[in-house]
Amino acid sequence: MTLLENITEDYKQAMKAHDDVKKSALNYLLAQIKNKKIELRKDLNDDDVIAVIKKEIKSLNETLIFLEKADKVQEIQEENAKKEILEAYLPAMLSKEQTEGLINDLIEKLWISDLKTQRWLLMKELMAWHKSEIDGAIVNEIINSKLS
Repeated sequence: MTLLENITEDYKQAMKAHDDVKKSALNYLLAQIKNKKIELRKDLNDDDVIAVIKKEIKSLNETLIFLEKADKVQEIQEENAKKEILEAYLPAMLSKEQTEGLINDLIEKLWISDLKTQRWLLMKELMAWHKSEIDGAIVNEIINSKLS
């Protein structure tokens, strides 16, 4: 079963169970997936769906920042619940240490001598094989620390 099929099935279950928060979160996610499918003009694979989920989680995080500033407790709880629902569909992410080990291995494997000028090569290889299981912010943090 693909990730999209799994999300669709969970959406149907949420409708039957009258779980309004889950239904709302998954309905919006399915709409964003459909928009992405139209934009790319092809059926989405699991990596494409994961990218949409990550984008929506990032959007929810930004919304949470504004809600916390406005001290909207009820809305914060609802947005956190939606975020948890979406995070459940993401594969297990590599820890910072695992990501750093992976980067070090790739630097050695690709014979990267100057990370500043060959960063693109590292990122290309890293994203080609590990896009769905690494956090881009952590990758940038690790690479930037290696550059200093």
